[in-house]
Amino acid sequence: MKFHPALFLLLGFPGAGKTTAAEVIADLTGATHLSSDKARMDLFGKPSFSKAEHDELYRSLDKQTEELLAQGKSVIYDANLNRYKHRKEKYRICEHTGAKPILIWVQTPKDIARGRAVHTERLHLVPPSESPRQMFDRIAEIIEEPDEQEPYIALDGTKINPQAVSIALDL
Repeated sequence: MKFHPALFLLLGFPGAGKTTAAEVIADLTGATHLSSDKARMDLFGKPSFSKAEHDELYRSLDKQTEELLAQGKSVIYDANLNRYKHRKEKYRICEHTGAKPILIWVQTPKDIARGRAVHTERLHLVPPSESPRQMFDRIAEIIEEPDEQEPYIALDGTKINPQAVSIALDL
């Protein structure tokens, strides 16, 4: 029987705990953790957050994802996939590679996520034209929740630990 790799996709507010969840999932499953925040810094050093830069970043992440999945390796796509059209692009990658998409919705109260997202240690992830709060509010406003046609696994973003993730993922 052939094993089908998984593509873990993350949904949630900035500061919800997506990266923490991704790290725990990687530890539990051995999946490769691809982080848009880390990739942005690796690719651009001091990012401008332009549309061209954004497009290049996601082309790179998508290419890496497709290559890893084609090799039979599971991947955690740690990026803001808050719009359905962006998640749909990743579902297409799964169709091409035979991977199983697993949407993880990290659910954290908005005020808690905002408090985490506006910390000074995250300033390098904020476009120069915005304050951390403005960026949070802009991204939080465009979240498109999954509908009944888009199954997901809910994680409590205030209680992300190996045991909770293991239970949620039925590992």
